[in-house]
Amino acid sequence: MTEIMKQPESEEQKLRCVLFGLGNQAQEHLVASLNHPDIEIVAGIDSNIAQWHTIRSEYPSIDLQLFTSLDELLSSGMAYDAFIMALPHDAYQVIWSDILSCQKPILKEKPLGRNYQEARTFMQQAADAKCGLMTAIQRRTHPSYVYLAQYLSEHKLIPDEVHTHLHLGKRQVNTSQYFDLGWRGDRVISGGGALLDAGYHMIDILMYLIGDFDIVAATMWHDDKVDDGVQNEDRSWLMARSQSTWIGVDIWVKGLPNNKGGYQKSERVLLKCGDRQIHANREGVWVDGEPVYQSSRDWHESMTQQLTDFATRTRSNHWDDNVIWTNCRLC
Repeated sequence: MTEIMKQPESEEQKLRCVLFGLGNQAQEHLVASLNHPDIEIVAGIDSNIAQWHTIRSEYPSIDLQLFTSLDELLSSGMAYDAFIMALPHDAYQVIWSDILSCQKPILKEKPLGRNYQEARTFMQQAADAKCGLMTAIQRRTHPSYVYLAQYLSEHKLIPDEVHTHLHLGKRQVNTSQYFDLGWRGDRVISGGGALLDAGYHMIDILMYLIGDFDIVAATMWHDDKVDDGVQNEDRSWLMARSQSTWIGVDIWVKGLPNNKGGYQKSERVLLKCGDRQIHANREGVWVDGEPVYQSSRDWHESMTQQLTDFATRTRSNHWDDNVIWTNCRLC
């Protein structure tokens, strides 16, 4: 008899993604896509031609087709499967309907919108257009925070208290006493200050670790004065509560002085579980002061896992779970 050899099944084709915006955050996605088993970035869109030169110079091995606009991409007839959006926050309002008309899944850098109304509008329009939409919030895929979540689950720990802070350590840009927030200080561009920017990450980490919760109180300050509702805040404090846990959050664009004319960058999640204290940051996890896990601070593994999650959701067409949320909690 002639033996009939079974042919191996072909590997699933990678998702061909278009990177919209080619700035610093976009390049994090680009690096994470290198040798990724599920994602390939095949094109980039940016109206700033200088960004093209940066990409070609810093990533000479990547063969990207580059376009100045969405219309130029569409006119090219190029085949693609999904978008990764990494534009400035204020750029989306005028192009959102054009993006949705392409009928492609979208991984969008946070925040989903500059305010509650814009976020809800974007989310509803994506649902109506049947476009999968995922917000990119990569801290929850960082190895140290993944380990922390697993530790809590394996030891069946429900924290009595959680205290978290994220201080960005941004320097003063001039010698005056006034602290320039840059784009974070412009409500039209950013939508909000410290809370909507850095706070987005830490609120998500809390939801990842302990689930949903309710805000009890919030205080916002700008330049050592209580927020006046006009200028964006540079520091925010929140107190919140879930069914079992009290929560404190401190978000600060500056941070404590570093004695070098600037400010310290710092983040930490501290959990009190009975007589046990656990704290974590992007360097590792400690239990009662003893290290139980160590990791690199960089984002590569986290960004890579985020792309894997996006590919999985795209292929399964599953977009409704507790990992995908809007910035409504912050408004």
